[in-house]
Amino acid sequence: MAYHKENLKEQLVDIAWEICVDESWQAVNMRSVAKKAEVSTTAFYRHFKNKGDLKAALMLKGFQFMSEGQKNPDVDGSFSAYGAQTIKFGLEYPHIYDLMFESKDIDMSLYPDLEAISTASFNGIITGVRAFIPTATEKEIMIKAVSIWASVHGLIGILRRSRTQETGLETLGWIENNLQQYLKMTTF
Repeated sequence: MAYHKENLKEQLVDIAWEICVDESWQAVNMRSVAKKAEVSTTAFYRHFKNKGDLKAALMLKGFQFMSEGQKNPDVDGSFSAYGAQTIKFGLEYPHIYDLMFESKDIDMSLYPDLEAISTASFNGIITGVRAFIPTATEKEIMIKAVSIWASVHGLIGILRRSRTQETGLETLGWIENNLQQYLKMTTF
């Protein structure tokens, strides 16, 4: 096995990402990631102290990937497009999404880059609300932002369940195929 590879840390994250996307976070383990990278577990531990460090790296990559999708020039840059991209990400990468938004065992303060991008994700909603309701108080903005955040994340869960349970409700199909229009109808 090789002990030195260029960009090994990124390769390890990419391999763990693939496993997580295809299977789940629970399927990711250091031995299998090291084996696929053709390095020893010792080489793995030179880059990550523990599985929590790898989890934080995957979460960071997820937020970066989702953030890039929200800046995609193919979308119109509207507030509803921002939410639609979040929903699309949650539907396309359900295991990564779960890792990002349901991990309670990560102390974000230990990972400043992760904490910053996670905070920026929610701040995007606050910025959108401010643009739509410029005269609102900070309390009103926060209440609306949390309500939108909860709606978007709740919708991801509903659409994912409808896919796995093959719930063919016509309305859910319309919502999934018209996310921006749905968000425009329901947020402001």
